[in-house]
Amino acid sequence: MYRIKYLLLTALLTCPLPSLGAGGGSAPTPYFNIATPFVVNLADKEDLVFLQVNAQFKVPSEELKPHLTTHMPAIQHTMMLVLSQQTTKDIKTVAGKEKLRATALKAIQDLLKEQVGDPIIEEVYFTGFIIQ
Repeated sequence: MYRIKYLLLTALLTCPLPSLGAGGGSAPTPYFNIATPFVVNLADKEDLVFLQVNAQFKVPSEELKPHLTTHMPAIQHTMMLVLSQQTTKDIKTVAGKEKLRATALKAIQDLLKEQVGDPIIEEVYFTGFIIQ
């Protein structure tokens, strides 16, 4: 029963949300959605614990989004490394999640500065966060 609930919750969290804009058009948005959730083993020593995170980036303009697509493998790698260094204790509180968000933002901005010469993203937002 627990596994069915987990699978249902995972399916709901990974479904695309309908557009809320007027007229149903796809107006530019300051957000870049990473379609695939990140799933990692946490660094807990005693237990095998998994973390699943859905993320979106806030970008200052539409013109910068293609850089994110181009460098997505490096971005995903960086996020996986940052996430997998965490322990359950590190991220179980709101303050811990905010610290993780800031760490991920800095790591990705540093990567993009190196690759593109511009940090590109202004914020990282976790739109799904499951610890199991």
